Amino acid sequence: MYSHIHLGLIRVGIKSIIYFALGLLAFPATSGAAAGKDRWAGLEPCEIAIAGGRLSAEAHCGTLEVPENPAAPEGRHIELAFAVAPARASRAEADPIVYLAGGPGQSARETLPIMQRALRDLNRDRDLIFLDQRGTGGSNILDCEMDDDGEIWLETDMEHSSDVLRECLERWDADVRFYTTTEGARDLETLREHYGIEQLNLIGGSYGTRMAQVYLRNYPERVRSVVLDGVAPTRLHLGSEHGIMLDRALQRLFDACREDPECAERFPRLHAAFDELKARYRSNNQSIFVTHPRTGQGFEMNFTREVLASALRFLAYSPESQMKIPYLVHEAAETGNPERLASQALIVTDQMMDLIAVGLNFAVGCSEDWPDWPQDIDQSATLLGESMTELYREICSWWPAGEVPEDFHQPFDADVPMLILSGELDPVTPPEYGDEALAQFSNARHLTATGRGHIVLTNPCISRIATRFIRSADIKDLDTGCMDAIGPEPFFLDLLGPAP
Repeated sequence: MYSHIHLGLIRVGIKSIIYFALGLLAFPATSGAAAGKDRWAGLEPCEIAIAGGRLSAEAHCGTLEVPENPAAPEGRHIELAFAVAPARASRAEADPIVYLAGGPGQSARETLPIMQRALRDLNRDRDLIFLDQRGTGGSNILDCEMDDDGEIWLETDMEHSSDVLRECLERWDADVRFYTTTEGARDLETLREHYGIEQLNLIGGSYGTRMAQVYLRNYPERVRSVVLDGVAPTRLHLGSEHGIMLDRALQRLFDACREDPECAERFPRLHAAFDELKARYRSNNQSIFVTHPRTGQGFEMNFTREVLASALRFLAYSPESQMKIPYLVHEAAETGNPERLASQALIVTDQMMDLIAVGLNFAVGCSEDWPDWPQDIDQSATLLGESMTELYREICSWWPAGEVPEDFHQPFDADVPMLILSGELDPVTPPEYGDEALAQFSNARHLTATGRGHIVLTNPCISRIATRFIRSADIKDLDTGCMDAIGPEPFFLDLLGPAP
């Protein structure tokens, strides 16, 4: 699942950020409540395609004009792009579903082809709304192009990345101080008011769970139910614990390999191999020659700790790619040759290029997270090290930060039913975060999918549970029996693929 991708980025260059266009026509202004398909009568039919056109979906698209600075409505205005997958029934339920994307910086509209499939049963009688957060997708995107010459996006030159971002900041027609989660939640409320919708059902993935919680805090009476998939707890400063959580997820994966007879026999010392790789590349680099898996061109790469971290971090997101990690770690440690691991870094990082609006990422991070960044967390011994702290220290030293409510990171409660979802092997929003959210919200239930990674809603069993939850808006008596059959994918034991 794309969402997610993130909650931040590591020191491997702007292009290897995580946590995913259409030219849309503005719709005419409307007022008052509209029922069913009539509500979206002013929107234009559109097709949203992703993955090079291999996956697409039909929808209805439009834009909504809002002031960039809500306190100065006479000032600059921006257009927010959104897409709607109308309910298939002749008349939709009054409370649509809003999907809130990850990043920060992912386009919500570009998740529509995937999420419409995952939410197919709900889409029978409820509209699905995908609003691009300001600064993403078609909503005055804060995009920043890097050179695509080989391995530039795997560089560790933070000064170069900072210079490129400065140039982009000067070019954007935007005051980035107003591109925060709070303003994004205000935009969603404007959309709700514009269409006369009484209540919304919120589904947030990864960073989208922060957006869901901010909207819930500010507009609790407008929320009927909430699903948080890969939750970022209210108190969390995004990126501040990435090193710890990645190492923890990898250790859990290595433990799972040790408990699997075939994997344990093939890779008997994974924990030690991982520690050896971290130590080997902590201060030493290795020049290797690799062939780019997409272009077929060979080039020399400086294999560093950052490249190692990039490969393992992004492979750890998906339950399928997770199962390659034991083989790759074992091979790199035992042979001293990390070429195949470097190739995987190229594959997974290449897949994530252009998916995140990097400006929105820093607009959120430098305003909401960096000012009170925790100073008592030592991550120097982790694979990622202190790279997140170093990166934010560099960029946020000059980035124009916006205002954030004083209670932004203070826990709160709301009497709204909430379903919290976690993947057991999630490297960025682990089950512990789900437990933390469960302790905070009194009307909540937390489910952990065994052997799964980041974002679990696309799993058919989890999707069915979420469907039943949203229809009933009740956490009691949910049938979760299908989760007993959820488990990890088979481990890759050699180059031929996963074990049978």
